[in-house]
Amino acid sequence: MMSEQNLYRIVEVTVTRGGDRRDVGIMTVRQALELQVPSLEYSHPELNSRSDGRFLTRDQLQAYAVCA
Repeated sequence: MMSEQNLYRIVEVTVTRGGDRRDVGIMTVRQALELQVPSLEYSHPELNSRSDGRFLTRDQLQAYAVCA
């Protein structure tokens, strides 16, 4: 069961193609998980991970969403 609070946190979604990172947009965790694009990466909903270059995979974002 997903945590409703975590589903409404904001993440930045990016895609990496050919070593180049492109911004997709800013959306809620729920919206980000609805996207079915395997090459997407996500900023951490509770950290400013964009500034330090750390991004989450879809599996990591989904694990975050189910935490209570």
